[in-house]
Amino acid sequence: MVHKFRLYWRRETGCDAGTPVGLEDLDAAIRPRVLELASAESSSEDLSGQEPAGETAAEEGPIAIRLPFLDRREWRRRSESLRTVTLVREGSVIRHVPANAAGALRDQAAETIGAHPVWLAAPPERAPGYYRVWRNVSAALQEYLRRAVPDIYFRDPARYEDRRSAWPLLVYQALRPCRGVPGTEFTYDIANPETLAEALRMIRRPLQEILGEVQRRVAESGRGELSRRYAPVWHEDIVRAVQERPRRLLAVLGDEAALVDAVITLGAARDLGNVKPFVRRVMATLRSFYDCDMRELAAPLLAEATRALERTMQDGKQARREKPKGLISRRVPSLVTSRPLALQPITLQSPRAATDRSFVAPGTSGRCTPGSGASR
Repeated sequence: MVHKFRLYWRRETGCDAGTPVGLEDLDAAIRPRVLELASAESSSEDLSGQEPAGETAAEEGPIAIRLPFLDRREWRRRSESLRTVTLVREGSVIRHVPANAAGALRDQAAETIGAHPVWLAAPPERAPGYYRVWRNVSAALQEYLRRAVPDIYFRDPARYEDRRSAWPLLVYQALRPCRGVPGTEFTYDIANPETLAEALRMIRRPLQEILGEVQRRVAESGRGELSRRYAPVWHEDIVRAVQERPRRLLAVLGDEAALVDAVITLGAARDLGNVKPFVRRVMATLRSFYDCDMRELAAPLLAEATRALERTMQDGKQARREKPKGLISRRVPSLVTSRPLALQPITLQSPRAATDRSFVAPGTSGRCTPGSGASR
């Protein structure tokens, strides 16, 4: 039986995007397992009463093989790396199963920056549009984290009983996304002493809306007395308490900045060598985000960045496509003329001499001569 395969394998040193290969072309570490999975499907078809595999197997088309991302160091020891890979077959695809969430994020990040059109077109650092594009991505990620982090933290309504821990997260949820400082910052700078006051501006209405929803949820959980402590009327007291003890709020803003910076660095560098550092940084930050394991947000965070990039790039194309209408073209006169300007003679006259004839010497007809009154 002859099997045909198409290899999909993205690596730091190269990429196979559907390369036709034979069984002998695969690495020896995975060859027996691939042959077993390719033959098992054919055997199951024989037992089910369908046409025998043999010649028809080759006619049905090649089997796709998808292998995990390997960086430059792992590629030099690829046999050791592939020996621990778990392979499964799903229809006409043989794919690897990531060992953990970090492995799944590695494959997602490598495929995203290596093949997704909007990531390939995203501006690198020092390119025109760099700040505008990544500022929009930063704002989208901040809005996403403000929604997703409280949802995970408060899955257990009992967490609302610790108000000193719940209040900073509710205030964080009400904060406006930071629009950044052109050329330097995309998020709140927690090292700046003015950051806290700037971040807490204009959160009265959002915080009241959040507190109203929290009060309803806490009351539904059977904690009527506690729900009154989350009434919207207490929003100023909550903000004041967070300002007096800002450590937890500043910590969550710092973790947010680390995640946003990791995404922007990955996209702007356009280098698959940054995939592993990106994964390490994101997983380490989310492992203890607000003292809670939120590593489940890693893959959705990258997907949200992709959607933000798509919107930003589409808006940029639309703006360039639409030309302003109704504008009158104004021609600026040229500073260089074809003919030189005719210079008129200028007569200098003292204002005092022109108005007061008493200072004009006799016989001078108003001319300023040495010794005349107008020259003094």
